[in-house]
Amino acid sequence: MAFALPPRTLRSGKEFSTFDMVVGHGAALSTPGYFDVADCLSKRIAQQEALGTADEPDDINPESGEEEDDPLPFWINPNPSPPPPPPPRPQRPHDTPPTAMDFKKEGSKRQRARKRAEVQERNGTPGIKAIHLKRRDEALGTTIQVGVDIDDLPHSKPAWIGNRNAQEDHTFEDGMGGHIYTDDEIWELTGERGMRYINWLGVLSIPIIDSHGRIIAVLGGTPRDVEGWRIITDRAATLMETKARRLRHTNEQLNHRRAQEPYPSVSCGPSYGGGQTEPCSLKNSKRNTRVTDKLLKDESFQHLIRFANLLFFIFAPVLFMYCQTQMALLRDWNPSMVWNAAVTVFTACTFNFGPHALTVPHLDFGNLAWGWCVITTLGRFNPDRGGHLILWDLKLVIRFPPGSTILIPSAIIRHSNVPIDANEFRCSFVQYTAGGLFRFIRNGFKTDHVFELTATKQEKWERAQESKTRWQEGVAMYSTIDSLRS
Repeated sequence: MAFALPPRTLRSGKEFSTFDMVVGHGAALSTPGYFDVADCLSKRIAQQEALGTADEPDDINPESGEEEDDPLPFWINPNPSPPPPPPPRPQRPHDTPPTAMDFKKEGSKRQRARKRAEVQERNGTPGIKAIHLKRRDEALGTTIQVGVDIDDLPHSKPAWIGNRNAQEDHTFEDGMGGHIYTDDEIWELTGERGMRYINWLGVLSIPIIDSHGRIIAVLGGTPRDVEGWRIITDRAATLMETKARRLRHTNEQLNHRRAQEPYPSVSCGPSYGGGQTEPCSLKNSKRNTRVTDKLLKDESFQHLIRFANLLFFIFAPVLFMYCQTQMALLRDWNPSMVWNAAVTVFTACTFNFGPHALTVPHLDFGNLAWGWCVITTLGRFNPDRGGHLILWDLKLVIRFPPGSTILIPSAIIRHSNVPIDANEFRCSFVQYTAGGLFRFIRNGFKTDHVFELTATKQEKWERAQESKTRWQEGVAMYSTIDSLRS
């Protein structure tokens, strides 16, 4: 016989429900007087562990058409969503009600936060801590002056990207680079060809200034916590070294025009160019996408991305805001586009996996001509003997230690590396934005061809006028020492 619970009655005398709940057969239902969720949960976990059912991975059914050499123990979404915000910090529990001292401490915290926000607003640097500006101002006292006017460096006529032909006198017909300089030859270059050696320790930030006082590049260094940063970059290098074994790379990804010797290089993130009809994420195999997604989701690479954006902002705020505004327009135009990080002005990145990720003299001419490319070197090698960054047009040979970061306009300054020893390991993480994206946005989210077919005469004339001054307006976005100090 079914047992029906009688309707519950509220204090007002009204019934809470008018239906019967059939809960069993036979005797009346009895409930425990005390129920502990934590105790129940711990018992359930103990049962799962005893049965071997705890923490079982989801079943993975790879799509047909792509072979797998071995089953991967993880699954990374090929279209990851931005990482969720960190959970709110829990308040400190009180055994007794808060005291006057507790309220005073909370008030002091709010007052410091309010003053910090006021200083940031006054300086025009919202979200940037005062210590970051202090370190930048200290860096402005030590600069590298070069006798080069960036206005004179090669670029395409519309000025969105670099000039792909500017590197021809340093390349062979197959697109590979010219002479690979050894360590001894670098020292010879330093003494006999006017190359200047920068014995940088890789920690402090040092701006590179052109002949008109513009900060055209930055030796970014590391955050203040050098030891903590070493742990982060060592982890990033280890991840790249281990994940490289999971890659399935094409001959093009292994033998590319920048490489001194073959090494796998995988790029990901939104880009535009090479005949694309609209911006989209760079294509990779499912297997390689799982590798790059895993790397980008790791906190070590998120640290590298945040640090790159911070350096960009504090040393070139006008250029940074231009890139940020344009990329915000792109995000709004296609909200479904997958980005490498939730907050970054760099749309794409390249993982140069090594073991000898070293380049020949080259230009990354597809990047925004006056934009900055961020190079972070990783690995285990002696920076006094190899791995240096050579900026050929600036006649600089820069010591480039593992874990340090440098920002350069890679589309217009030829650059390469010094070889490392055979038993050493070097990889790198590079962040950048294609110049074609900015052109696509300026065209009203259209290709040049579609723009020419649909634009009015007035719109075509305006774009032609802009192209005449675009390069000058672009390099004017670089900061000067005086503009940062004012």
